[in-house]
Amino acid sequence: MTTPNEPIQEFACALHGELEDLFFDRYSNINPREDSRAFGAMIEQKIATQWESICVKIKSDPVPRPGRRTIYDFATYYKGKLFGVDVKTKDLDSEIYSDGGVCSVDNLLRFLVNNHAIFIVVEFGHNQTSPKSRLRNLKYIKVAPFHLLPKETYRIENLGTGQVRLNYAISQIYYKIEWDRSLEQFFDIFIDIVISHYEKVGRKSQERIEKMRKFQKEGYKTF
Repeated sequence: MTTPNEPIQEFACALHGELEDLFFDRYSNINPREDSRAFGAMIEQKIATQWESICVKIKSDPVPRPGRRTIYDFATYYKGKLFGVDVKTKDLDSEIYSDGGVCSVDNLLRFLVNNHAIFIVVEFGHNQTSPKSRLRNLKYIKVAPFHLLPKETYRIENLGTGQVRLNYAISQIYYKIEWDRSLEQFFDIFIDIVISHYEKVGRKSQERIEKMRKFQKEGYKTF
């Protein structure tokens, strides 16, 4: 009997296999790039040139690439379900900061609910080819459904839109993916995190308002 998440796991495994073939095959002709940003651009461009071919191989129907404001980089219909794929490159140098940014809370929920879609994160880990070199090498590829990541992975920041971020690299928590979790169970987890965030920033906003009122009342003498 097919479980609700079985097609999701099938898609993730199939996509992972095709990306491994594309980037790690000795005939794929990948050249290291001089910095993290250029390396990421190279990864995305290589997928773009092969996306239709990848979709054919995993028996899915590719969707035209979206504009910049869309939360995913690539999309396809697999077994009647829309899958949006967000490509992320992870610099494995421990001294390089990564904010783990994904998208806004509202855009994520619209995609999952209004589009009845699945959001997939693909992480490409890379590092320097040698300690004295600025060139980059690809070390691993991880493919994970966003709504199946462990609870501690999710974080919300920013007062205005509420930005979804990841506390961990996908490689760090991949073995903890909850393949049996339903979308409704994800919402139970995620919405509580969102509400907690907005309650916190609401209190902070009120504190700042009172601070400004005091500054105004005291004639702008000290701040």
